[in-house]
Amino acid sequence: MVARTLVVIGVAALACTAEPASTAIPTGPVSERDPTADPGVAVSESDKTPVTPAAPTSAPLAAPPVVPPMGCWEREFGTPPAGNANTPSLPAAVPGCVGCEQLRVGPTAVGLHVEVLRRVQSIVESLPPPPIDEPVLWLNSGARQGDRDDSMHNQALGIDAVICGLDTRATAKRLRDAGFTCVIEYYDGAGNPCHFAHADLRATSFAQGAYAKGGRKARSCPKRAASRTMNCDNSIKRDWTYSEG
Repeated sequence: MVARTLVVIGVAALACTAEPASTAIPTGPVSERDPTADPGVAVSESDKTPVTPAAPTSAPLAAPPVVPPMGCWEREFGTPPAGNANTPSLPAAVPGCVGCEQLRVGPTAVGLHVEVLRRVQSIVESLPPPPIDEPVLWLNSGARQGDRDDSMHNQALGIDAVICGLDTRATAKRLRDAGFTCVIEYYDGAGNPCHFAHADLRATSFAQGAYAKGGRKARSCPKRAASRTMNCDNSIKRDWTYSEG
């Protein structure tokens, strides 16, 4: 009876001392669990989709203000020649001068002789187009009232013209080339050229009185006028000294 009990105890002891089954050791990186996936399924690093971070949002940059190009009058004189500079100078068509009603040369063009307007038009058409829409030639003075023997302006045959970008010498050349018979250049008291020049049609078939062909003033045409001040702003004839040279 004792021997049988010992055998049973020995077998039980052998069962208790047997080694447990070996546990597998991972050979790769331990996977993390995707919290959105099945909790029982591991997701490896290679299976994870990279997430691109959202670009930071900001208000769009304001476009820089558009600066209009500077015109010749603003560049040369600081302001356009007049507020209505871009409107036609003449109220209606002029017989004998096709297209003259489109001239933009200032309000003093009104009343000028058609032969003067035709020459002014030829100068405008010969000048290069301006970088912005503005006049290229401006008349400071045109037809005036008074004794016809005192001035060509009083016969509507004289003008004082400014061509933007040109001084009195270059402006005078344009006026001569257009067929004006008397052209006067203007200079300040220091001898610097002004920006305008005078032109008229004395000694032509259009002139009358003392300025008509053969008249006592027909051949009298000063080539130069010097200001009695240090600027070119004089508006009265006696403020200038006229000379033939």
